[in-house]
Amino acid sequence: MSEDKKTRLFEKDLDKITETLTQMGGMVEKAILTSILALKNRDTRLAKEVIRDDAEIDQKEIDIDQRCIQYIALQQPKAGDLRFVTSAMKINNDLERMGDYAESIARQALFLSKKPAWRPLVNIPLMADIATSMVRDCLNAFVRRDTQIAYDVIQRDEEVDKMQSKVYKNLLNDMLQDKNNIERASALILVSSKLERIADQSTNICEEVIYLVTGENVRHRENITLEDSSS
Repeated sequence: MSEDKKTRLFEKDLDKITETLTQMGGMVEKAILTSILALKNRDTRLAKEVIRDDAEIDQKEIDIDQRCIQYIALQQPKAGDLRFVTSAMKINNDLERMGDYAESIARQALFLSKKPAWRPLVNIPLMADIATSMVRDCLNAFVRRDTQIAYDVIQRDEEVDKMQSKVYKNLLNDMLQDKNNIERASALILVSSKLERIADQSTNICEEVIYLVTGENVRHRENITLEDSSS
């Protein structure tokens, strides 16, 4: 087989990994949006749909891992391609965790649907909007190898952290004022913590994108900005 044909086959394999990861990202994004909708509307059908579909996300993670391992074993990729495949495996794991967090939110939606209706949700849906946009954009950064998008997503993580802190304080106050609020407030605190973790996983993916493109490891670095890439 000629070198050009081998190269084309290698590129096709890498494109397939990217395509499958993008599909998985879409599944995760849908799971998050659906779980929050189930929570807001007290819709048990939607909640059960998210819980059921999590198995499909889990299977997708296994398929991608197997594809990456097979590529490494058969193609023996060199530096650049190897970095891509190892990054893809880490991103794959981050996406699977996000799916688990969406499933957890759906389970809380089921639990709350059996409790008396409470006040309308405001901050949690706002958190979900930001977290979901982070998921969408971190995958976009990966597909396009765009560090600008990656840095922008990382900056949004602090906003989600602040909102989660606000939600926690408000719900804690509700519990202190009336013990009848404890179960429902605790469930919503758990939901907000899962959304915060989804934002964290999106940040992890963006850090992996930066490493993939530049070779620079920015994990565990505080206040990451675009200027860091030129330092």
